[in-house]
Amino acid sequence: MQAGAEEEKIREVPGWRESGRFSDTERAALEYAEAMTITGERVSDELFARLRSLFNDAQIVELTAAVALENFRSKFNTALGIEAQGFCQVKRDE
Repeated sequence: MQAGAEEEKIREVPGWRESGRFSDTERAALEYAEAMTITGERVSDELFARLRSLFNDAQIVELTAAVALENFRSKFNTALGIEAQGFCQVKRDE
């Protein structure tokens, strides 16, 4: 949110496919993040070609590194039983 993202938009990330709040560029980045994150998924040639049409090489590397780092943190923290520290609380409607 410090970079200017609206809180309502952040709340809609889990349902980004159904939301009208995300641009084509954001949708491609979210699809890429999912493909990198979900076990057994692969980044398709079609998706990577779409990324290349929207981002330059440096941006793709930065996006890949950011997603990989968050995946690392998730696996690392879960394995060690590290709970959220409350620095960033995003409440979900359940």
